[in-house]
Amino acid sequence: MKLFDLLIPPVCLACHSRLDNAKETICGECKERVALLAEDYCTKCGSPLVDSICESCAEHSYSFDLHRSVYRYGDVVQSLVHCFKYNERRKVAGYFGSAMRARAAQTDEYSGFDCIIPVPLHRVRRRERGYNQSELLGRELAKGLGIPYRELVSRRLYTLSQTRLTKQQRERNLEGAFRLKRSADLAGKNIIIVDDVFTTGTTVDRISKLLKDKGAAKVAVLTAARA
Repeated sequence: MKLFDLLIPPVCLACHSRLDNAKETICGECKERVALLAEDYCTKCGSPLVDSICESCAEHSYSFDLHRSVYRYGDVVQSLVHCFKYNERRKVAGYFGSAMRARAAQTDEYSGFDCIIPVPLHRVRRRERGYNQSELLGRELAKGLGIPYRELVSRRLYTLSQTRLTKQQRERNLEGAFRLKRSADLAGKNIIIVDDVFTTGTTVDRISKLLKDKGAAKVAVLTAARA
């Protein structure tokens, strides 16, 4: 065991119990409590179906072609997301990235794509946080799948957090928030957008529409968790 681990023992990022292996992110008990999404999901947006009906697609007309997620947001996963975004626990990128890579590899839906892009952060928020968690996930996924990582979209407006906003407020909040970088050539390209959590999908849908309007042929979204 390293001296650093003796001085500051590694702990589970979900329940804070002692870990024997510093390379682990969560303990065995928390791994058992991690909730995967049900297999009965919408083939378009990836939401769990209710009586064979997708309530999400009934309310939204999404611009992306498909979305899939790995975990149901809550309990252990919620704790990990919070540590990842607000407590500088960058190692969560490896944990989520591995699961997202396995999810993508399980299906042909994510084959034939030209690049992977992250949901961008505004430069002010990135400076406050120190990094963009979606970028870390995107790089992990790109490396694992052998697909180029690109940053094609920037966030031109500093917007409010989407967390506590209604659907209408989310849409107004993101009006004009994103723009395509000048060097981006999207004609006929198939692109995967990566983010940590899919809530209503407003953010990734706004980016998807921008990409499609600029010539992208297909846009897929892959996230770690579905709220």
